[in-house]
Amino acid sequence: MKPNVLNLTDFCKGLAIALVVLVHYRGGWFGWQGVHIFIVLSGLGLAYSCAKQPQTFSWVDWFIRRMRRVLPVYWIAVIFSFPLLAYLTTLNFAVTRTILDFFLLTNVFEDFRGEATGAFWYIPFIIGAYLLFPILYNRFQKYSTWQGYSIILLITIAIEFIYRGIAIYYLDGLPIAHTDKFLDIFPTTVKALNHYPDWFFGFFQRRSPFGFILARIGEFTLGMVAGLVLAKNSNLFHKIIINPYMGWLGFLIWLGGQSLLYSGLWGWIFTDFVIALGMILWIINLADFTHKKIPLLFKAVSLIGIWSYYIYLTHQPFTRLFPQIKHYIMPHDPNLLTDLLTEFLFLGTTLVTIYFASDLARRFDQSKIPSKMIVQFTPMLNYLLAAFKKLWFAKNW
Repeated sequence: MKPNVLNLTDFCKGLAIALVVLVHYRGGWFGWQGVHIFIVLSGLGLAYSCAKQPQTFSWVDWFIRRMRRVLPVYWIAVIFSFPLLAYLTTLNFAVTRTILDFFLLTNVFEDFRGEATGAFWYIPFIIGAYLLFPILYNRFQKYSTWQGYSIILLITIAIEFIYRGIAIYYLDGLPIAHTDKFLDIFPTTVKALNHYPDWFFGFFQRRSPFGFILARIGEFTLGMVAGLVLAKNSNLFHKIIINPYMGWLGFLIWLGGQSLLYSGLWGWIFTDFVIALGMILWIINLADFTHKKIPLLFKAVSLIGIWSYYIYLTHQPFTRLFPQIKHYIMPHDPNLLTDLLTEFLFLGTTLVTIYFASDLARRFDQSKIPSKMIVQFTPMLNYLLAAFKKLWFAKNW
């Protein structure tokens, strides 16, 4: 009997966060693509849970609950990352960056992206997805047929491709992490355009346009469709998705997505969606295989997946700090054995430090403080949501 796909998602998240942590420790390979797993699974989980609700519910309350899960621990991570950010950059940069991170504004400015808290870009991105989710979900509920699902998905994919094309060709856009490509051993001549001078801290230039949900709305909606189909007909979903042939097909699609990284700027329009589609298919089937054949490994990776959000928030300052320390103390011409021992020592130290930082974030998140914080911010959230409420509750479009 096939396991419920929902029992496989923690493994997928665990593998995804491992890829992200390791690529931030040493870049130049495809580990950055782990973020695709989070985006697709976010759409899947949200759509499935809403579809299984026994009765109607308030979208405002739903959104505030999402903010309770995301924002308080994020704000704590932003504050406690400041000393390391200041050490690794400059005090002026760290102050400005921390303020922008706190108010979810970093994605707007290219000049303040990256560095030791570069991973924070994902938080305003996923909040943008939460804002659009009720609109998309209502459309899916109104047109709840296979044809309706397909049309809505195709529309969002088209929106993603058009948005990315405009960003790449008219805003000198550089999709996030595309400089890392697939593997360093495969050189490329594809570079972002440089037609326009930088202005106002790179406002909406280079990577900035890709920090917003429209740049990946197709893959988020893909996850939503998967969640709705799973809720409607789980047997059919598992029969189609969880099988070795689909896993290998996903792997081939994923490799095709890698080739688009090297194909030219036109390829960058499609890369993230194609990579996300292929990656989720082969990783969910890898999870199924591991669950059956290597259960201890499955449990270990799944546990990491349960902690994935805390790891994501806390890891990057340490993946920047310890390699820098290693660079300072390494001899200029180390032999292979010394190099390997030092590498394992610093990687191990980095991972242990991330574990303790993640545990502190988890303990804070499970305390009563985050709920009290959100209660204080609820009036402000209601005010900021005024424009979206009209779209969320619209019935005639």
